[in-house]
Amino acid sequence: MTITKENYINSVGFQCLEHLQNNSVDLYLSTCGVQNCPPNHSFGPGEREEYIIHFICEGKGIYEVNGQTFTLSKGDFFVLFPHTKIYYEADENYPWDYLWIGFNGIKADSYLKHAGIDETHLTGHYTNTSFILTCIQQMMLARTLTHFNECRRQASLLQILAALMEAHYQTLCTSEQKDYPHRVYLSQATDYIQTHYKEAIKINDIASYIGIDRSYLTNIFKNSLGLSPQDYLLQFRLNRACELLQNTDEKISYIALDVGYPDAMAFSKIFRKYKGMSPSEFRTANP
Repeated sequence: MTITKENYINSVGFQCLEHLQNNSVDLYLSTCGVQNCPPNHSFGPGEREEYIIHFICEGKGIYEVNGQTFTLSKGDFFVLFPHTKIYYEADENYPWDYLWIGFNGIKADSYLKHAGIDETHLTGHYTNTSFILTCIQQMMLARTLTHFNECRRQASLLQILAALMEAHYQTLCTSEQKDYPHRVYLSQATDYIQTHYKEAIKINDIASYIGIDRSYLTNIFKNSLGLSPQDYLLQFRLNRACELLQNTDEKISYIALDVGYPDAMAFSKIFRKYKGMSPSEFRTANP
């Protein structure tokens, strides 16, 4: 076994990168590794200083935490929270091989929660261990202690956490697949409309931009504003047209185009329907 000054261990059946320096307080990698465990290989009872996720590639074993014992095997993962007493042991006849990442930072707990992991949900299932292995190999290739390699290790860590979040997201029902409060989605949607109202935008464009489905977006608008996204877009365009009719001498055809209506006749028809008069009559009545 050889330990280099970069804190890299590489021996038969065991590779590990540990005790990493970092310049981030938000989220940082502290250790990662690959191990083919011998029979009954164990840790604990004990605690760790950081969050650690073990991904089981082959074999099986047990994980004990918070008075519970979990029997885990290929495709499962288990999570260690800092300063939580745990014990885990590889099976005697079919010991597990696993990958692991250790990390910490003030955002670590939040990232895990988005992946469905908290102190009462410390095990899960993620079968794409080849992806995790690729990320860990990239971490190990970036093992020298430089700022650019720290960024590379951080990127690989975020890729793993994003994959876990996505896998958890796909297990949720549609109503639960929302990361933010309604007001955030509403703000994003109205900002999009106010920026793109001159274009031939569709409600599906807005929903796709935000990352939610059209029906959910429509419900948010109706519950918050009492009108649909389409009605909000129409109202915004007409209000903007009224401002231009009052404050400029632009031709009505130019104003129509400026608020998203290439067809001036169609614009005039819609304007009359909702304002009770034609654009030219509105201009005359509101000098």
